[in-house]
Amino acid sequence: MISVDETSAYLRRPDLNAVVMDGELVMMGVEQGEYFGLRDVAATIWEALAEPATLDQLCAAVSAEYAVTPEACRADVAAFLDQMLDKKLINRVG
Repeated sequence: MISVDETSAYLRRPDLNAVVMDGELVMMGVEQGEYFGLRDVAATIWEALAEPATLDQLCAAVSAEYAVTPEACRADVAAFLDQMLDKKLINRVG
C-alpha cells in the first residue's frame, strides 16, 4: 500500500480527460483502461489537484466547502490520495 507523505505535494496527471456528467466528474484512465467517477468531496479534491497541493492544503479545501474540520477529514483525504496514487491518477511532486 502506498502511503501519503505529508511533506510532499500532489498533482493530478495532466493526460487524464475528465468531464462532468450528471453532477459527477468522470475521467478515463487510458493507461489503466478504466473509467473513474468522482462526486462531492472526491471531486473537490480532484479540482484542487489542478495545482500542486499538500495534504494540509487539500484538507483545508475540503473543510472550506463542507462542514468538517481539516483534522476530521485528514484520514479520509489521505486514503483518497493513496487510492489515486495506487491507480496512477495523481503524481507526487516534491
